[in-house]
Parts: sequence; C-alpha cells; structure tokens
Amino acid sequence: MPVKNYQKFYQPLIAVNSEDFGRCFYCGCETARQDFIPPIKFIHDWQDGHLQADFISVPSCNECTDLLKNENNATLESRITVLKKRLAEKYKKAIRVFNHWSMEEIEEMDAAFQISLKGGMRLGKETLFRLQFAGFDYEVNGSITRVAKPQREVFTVFNEEFISFREALAFASAIYQIKKSRLSQLYFDNDESFDRAIEAFHGLVEGNP
Repeated sequence: MPVKNYQKFYQPLIAVNSEDFGRCFYCGCETARQDFIPPIKFIHDWQDGHLQADFISVPSCNECTDLLKNENNATLESRITVLKKRLAEKYKKAIRVFNHWSMEEIEEMDAAFQISLKGGMRLGKETLFRLQFAGFDYEVNGSITRVAKPQREVFTVFNEEFISFREALAFASAIYQIKKSRLSQLYFDNDESFDRAIEAFHGLVEGNP
C-alpha cells in the first residue's frame, strides 16, 4: 500500500495558538514535513493494538524528521527524548565552542580562526535553544493538551547562581583558575556539580585524588 494510504490512520497534532503555527514541535524551527508516530515504515509492528502507539502526525522540520526516521518508537514522549539526544550528539562540538569561548577571546584570534569559532558559536547557541524548546499547546482529535513551560535550570558554584552552564563555567574557571575544558570534563565526571568538580581538581593538584 502506498505511503499516502497509511496516513489515514494518523490524527494530526495541531498547534492551539497562532504563534506556534508553522513551528516544529520538537525544536521550534520552521515546519517542513510531518513526523508520523509510529513511523509509517514500522506501522505493522504497532497496528495490532497490543502495544502503546499514539498514531499521530507531528509538525516537524526536515532535520528532526530525518533524525527520527529510523527510530521505531511510537509515542510522542519517547520520540522527543530520542530527538534531543540525537541533536545534542550531532552538534556537541558546536555546543562545546559556545560554552567554552567568549567573543572577547575569539576577537584575539587570527581572522581565519575567528570565522570558524564564530560559526561554531552561532550554531551552538541555536542548538541549545532547540534542545531547550519544550513544544507548545496542541490539539489532537478535539482534545487539547497544555504543555508546561520548562522550569529554568539553575547552575550553582558554591552558592553563586547562574542561569546557564556557559555563565557558570566562565565564572568558575576565572575565579578558581581552572581551564574551561578541564573544568567542564570534571563537572560531568562529578555528578554535574561545579562544587565537586572544583574540589576534585584541587584534590588532584594537591596529590590527594
């Protein structure tokens, strides 16, 4: 059966508010296609009804659709989780550039290096926005679902609070004289805690790991 004939099994997910029309539900970019949940190529795995499947079509950008096309999962929640992981992995270098460099530092580099780093900065910033995008209120078959706005994550460095990992990293690196790359690695190696990362660094320096 042609793909278009299977589309009748899916209910469209429609934005409730006009400002969300034309936005990818997964990342907030411009909609280009529909992501079918479960993917039409795997529909026979889910049609018997014994396993949970949403059978909805979701407005999606080209990239999000492509990142999910081979994922055989059938609920909106599971696909959001997978998509965020795929995006983070694909653009981890750009995110690293954005978190580890400042424009002041980049301006001190030679012209060719500046172009590369500034491009990475822009891409990293855009990717973080996409990763933090929480979707929007939507309607499926007459039933409205309100999507809660995500709580703003707070990063702390010994009781100093910051609204982004980038700001906290820059502060901790400057105050405690630890290279950003080293501190970032220690942060993720120590339960995503700047306090523990700094203490671990000082323990290593003092020969008491």
